[in-house]
Amino acid sequence: MSVLDDLTPMQAEAAAQDGAVLVLAGAGTGKTKTLTAAVVHRIRGGGVPAHRMLAVTFTNKAALEMSRRISAALGDAAIPDWIGTFHGLAARQLRAEPEVAGLRPGFNILDADDSRRLVKRILQALNLAGSGEEPAPAGRDPVKAMATRLSRLKDGLIAPDEAAAHVEAMIAAAERRGEGFDTIGWRTTVQVYVEYQKRLREANAADFGDLLLWPTRAMQRSDEYRERWAGRFDCVLADEYQDVNFAQYTWLRLLAIDHGRIFAVGDDDQSVF
Repeated sequence: MSVLDDLTPMQAEAAAQDGAVLVLAGAGTGKTKTLTAAVVHRIRGGGVPAHRMLAVTFTNKAALEMSRRISAALGDAAIPDWIGTFHGLAARQLRAEPEVAGLRPGFNILDADDSRRLVKRILQALNLAGSGEEPAPAGRDPVKAMATRLSRLKDGLIAPDEAAAHVEAMIAAAERRGEGFDTIGWRTTVQVYVEYQKRLREANAADFGDLLLWPTRAMQRSDEYRERWAGRFDCVLADEYQDVNFAQYTWLRLLAIDHGRIFAVGDDDQSVF
């Protein structure tokens, strides 16, 4: 029995499509099931070896469930080697060539709490507002706010040496629109970003944002690097596509741009970007 037989006619039609495919559907309509069927269909009938596929999700739970369904249909040997979360797969890419981030083999990955602690130490060392020593405005954590702004820069593929120009452009755009803007906070973020990244490299460490930032920028800047990584895959598949940020979108695009075989499922009514 074909894996497509377990789907509705519309799901089966979507899963069997080749090339660049975007499936939009509401919550609870079987998008992940359709994505899994697309993986199985490409391996079983599309001539794509399992090790030549990349399938990405947003949670480890979803990746494990996808692997379980593929195994049930085709056996353990057919589970793609590259199936997991954005950060998990990008971390594998960065560990293979850590020098693109100025890191050495065996680097550590900071979790969100570790990252915020480092931000707090930098704010204190630079004697900047928001170090946590003064009372913060009610309901606002200045260290968390700083960490969030740093994440936004990395999700936008902005490196430390580009941050000042980027932030000034943001400020100018807000002024032209007559909108309020946290000018002091963002200019402070530029100072913190430079020091933060310096300390990460000295400690041979990366945060979650680095995992996508540096491999993606390396693929943007080096055709040889991009072709080496993109050449590993004949098909790229992405779950919950409505939630991808700019770095995740660019990473997927660069890996799939040569063969154009990308299959994405999402719910545009739940888009956060």
